[in-house]
Amino acid sequence: MVSSGGRVAVLGGGVAGLTAATELAERGYRVTVLEPTGWGGKARSSAVPGSGTGGRLDLPSEHGFRFFPGFYRSLPDTLRRIPVAGRPDGVAGNLREATHMLTARSGRVGELLTDVSLAAGARSPLEFFRATGLRPGNGTALGPGLTDEELLYYANRLLVYMTSSDERRLGQWESTSWWDFTRADGASEEYRRTCVVGNTRTVVAARAEVCSTHTVGGFLEAFGYGFLGLGEVQAADRVLNAPTSTAWIDPWVAHLEALGVRTELGWAVDRLTVAGGAVTGAVLRGPRGRREELTADHYVCALPVDRIGALLERGLAAADPELKSVTELRTDWMVGIQFYLTEPVPVVRGHVQYLDSPWALTSISQAQFWDCDFRATYGDGTVADCLSVDISDWDTPGIRYGKPARECTRAEVAAEVWAQLCDGLNGPGRPTLHRGLLHSWHLDPAVRGLDGPGPAVNDEPLLINTTGSWAARPAAATAAPNLFMAGDHARCPVNLATMEGANQSARLAVNALLAAAGDDAAPAEVHELHRPAELRRLKEVDAELYRQGRAHILDGPAPWEEAGRARDRVAVHEYA
Repeated sequence: MVSSGGRVAVLGGGVAGLTAATELAERGYRVTVLEPTGWGGKARSSAVPGSGTGGRLDLPSEHGFRFFPGFYRSLPDTLRRIPVAGRPDGVAGNLREATHMLTARSGRVGELLTDVSLAAGARSPLEFFRATGLRPGNGTALGPGLTDEELLYYANRLLVYMTSSDERRLGQWESTSWWDFTRADGASEEYRRTCVVGNTRTVVAARAEVCSTHTVGGFLEAFGYGFLGLGEVQAADRVLNAPTSTAWIDPWVAHLEALGVRTELGWAVDRLTVAGGAVTGAVLRGPRGRREELTADHYVCALPVDRIGALLERGLAAADPELKSVTELRTDWMVGIQFYLTEPVPVVRGHVQYLDSPWALTSISQAQFWDCDFRATYGDGTVADCLSVDISDWDTPGIRYGKPARECTRAEVAAEVWAQLCDGLNGPGRPTLHRGLLHSWHLDPAVRGLDGPGPAVNDEPLLINTTGSWAARPAAATAAPNLFMAGDHARCPVNLATMEGANQSARLAVNALLAAAGDDAAPAEVHELHRPAELRRLKEVDAELYRQGRAHILDGPAPWEEAGRARDRVAVHEYA
């Protein structure tokens, strides 16, 4: 059977929804995409209203900076298919390589600069160490207090995960927190900060104590392979050459409209109507309270996880009662704040991770990557750079006010973040940041209530993959024959709330729709993560060990646990 050209309603215009619309429109379906807030969802950029003068654009802002790791494969494929004038590879031509990564430390003591562009081409351990800045035989390169013994054990943790079978990953590591897997209890503060907490709070906004090893281990594995040039491209890290909406989202929406997709901004799904086990319509709420009903042959629910809960009692659960498990999924805050500077401050050509910041900050200096004169293009003519920062921990007291971010005013949040940036970037005689550079700042407006009267809320939180959460995540197909689920909370090869995961989930939803419709159109390609053939046999051995109820062959206690047991044995002997 060839494509029916049926009608599809895509509920949500984030990365997942726009991906689904692209794949379906290319296969001849008549698609309507509904988005209540802004095209691109959490991936979109916005602007500081009224900040542009003299014909310049308003200062650009982001919910958080974007980056495209080397392990992304499905999303770059979509980017290449979005046409841009003068770019033979479409939006993908707007990506620029971020060549370095700085791990900043308080007072710049023990900071680590990694040349990720060299690491991807390393052909020997020596070349790799030169690229990373690590010094073999000297674990303190990552900071004071981290021993070689701890560094080697952390390497063991990564090796255990990389050689674990799929059965163990889902059966054991899914229910094991990253904190427990890395044996954080009893370890040094530096080991916890560097190897355990830093990899979760600053990258995926999740606490090591609750985030599953299935998620964190999988992400570090994928990122590591991309770091070594084993991903979609040689570049381990890429960023856009302009604000996200300018470089990517706006051309995407224009491309969809050229394909005949009907795009409806400002419309939210109020409820679904269900009859005979199938969805028969979507009741919409639009501008100025207007209400309409949209009918289609198929429905793709690409709403963010935090918005699905309200729809459950309004038809979604009637379509598939199993979807109620989505309410078990947890979210946390990863919020962007931009500092506009009067002079260029590139810091490093890539991302900065502030390992000692209590608010788990990461940043990137944007102007160095953008194909424009920032001062002439944006603001009032005095702004030369934008330092874009993500705040990933909103519950730990800061260094200036001694309060968590949730309890600060917006101005206090900005001042606290600036203080933590200065703590990581400024050293004796080396002031990278100072107050004279700061023109203004802008905190994501999705965070409301910081200035009172009630508790602060975040309208766009991020999914975190807690232990056991895989079972609560929806599959692409549902019990309703014409309803399909997409979004970074849906199951897909990238087990993490990322743009790649959103893109992959939409492709899976499209493929489920094609199957349900009996459509023999070519399915959307869902790219698997890199799996080195060299580890295949070790994973087969582990699969057999897991079936026998035995531990991974390389899994063992940490050195500090062994030392503690030895002390206990001595104490028992002396008491006896």
